[in-house]
Amino acid sequence: MRQDCRFIEQTDKMQAHLDSFIVDGSDHELFIASYLHGHFDVAVANVEKLIEKGEENPISTLHSTLQVQLKSAFENNELSDQDAQQVSGLFNFLFQM
Repeated sequence: MRQDCRFIEQTDKMQAHLDSFIVDGSDHELFIASYLHGHFDVAVANVEKLIEKGEENPISTLHSTLQVQLKSAFENNELSDQDAQQVSGLFNFLFQM
């Protein structure tokens, strides 16, 4: 299977998990998932551009791109410490799926 097909398959699975909080999550879980989803969408769009240029490991690139985005957001105090930990936990879960 080509890298771009695997990337699409994996990111679709991740997105479905984030979307599951719309129906199944509490208000706070939905907030955490929505926050991560916003960063996720931006990172996926950037990695898709890199795939077009020959990116060979897009999932790894997505992981590192999201890590950098979230680190910056956390350093800018966009979330409380507890919310940042929950976003980090969900982020880690997505990449273990």
